[in-house]
Amino acid sequence: MTHASFQSRFSTHEACRAHLEALRWRGGVVCARCGAIGEAKRLSTRPDIWRCRSCKGDFRVTDGTPMEGTHLPLNTWFLAIYLLATSSKGVSAMKLKDWLGVSYKTAWFLGHRVRQMLADGSAGRLAGIIEADEPYVGGVKRKGRDDDEDGSGRPSHRGRGRARSTVFVAVERGGKAKAKRVASHGVAAPLWQWSNVKGSVLMADGLPAYRWIGRKFAGHLTADHKRQAYARTDRRRGIRVHTNTAESFNSAFKRAIVGVWH
Repeated sequence: MTHASFQSRFSTHEACRAHLEALRWRGGVVCARCGAIGEAKRLSTRPDIWRCRSCKGDFRVTDGTPMEGTHLPLNTWFLAIYLLATSSKGVSAMKLKDWLGVSYKTAWFLGHRVRQMLADGSAGRLAGIIEADEPYVGGVKRKGRDDDEDGSGRPSHRGRGRARSTVFVAVERGGKAKAKRVASHGVAAPLWQWSNVKGSVLMADGLPAYRWIGRKFAGHLTADHKRQAYARTDRRRGIRVHTNTAESFNSAFKRAIVGVWH
């Protein structure tokens, strides 16, 4: 949907409310208080509010959602959702403030609530071909920080990723993606909770951290990045071995960080 068509369709609070009611109550209006179906009537003087004939309670279509209790018009919420969902680089609270015409505090609140709505907490386990990667976020600490023991401006420890945070990423090829900040690059434990291990094939680089958990999968195939072998064909299974899907996710993730915090 283009920005122009979105604005045309959801330009008013009433249009957004009607759309939300149609989505939530396809089988009839459901009371948020007692769960009765088809027993509520809209108040003529306050059209946002429904009154249930069974329990006499009042409720709104936003009850039970991150928008519950909001004083903002729904078209402001809808526009915030649209902007955050369609931006490939993320949207900062400062940008939301300017685009929505609200205070910074309100924009910050909206951003967090919308991200809460966009998160798919009910997503099932990853299955099929699962690509794993571990991007690093952040950079060298500023001079004088606690982890800068010699005052040189360089991290006080060595190794892959240095002082940067590690984000473990697993992507179902052609499907879902999951990401989690982990203590170090050697922590591939989230794969155990995220994946249908016995029915899936793991694809990763040659990092030793994947060896143990890789044996739990139906297959474990590697692309040796150290030898610049970024893709190959596994002739026995007839599939391409690479982590390009996970790396594409990482690229979008890093662009979002730049878009929001830089």
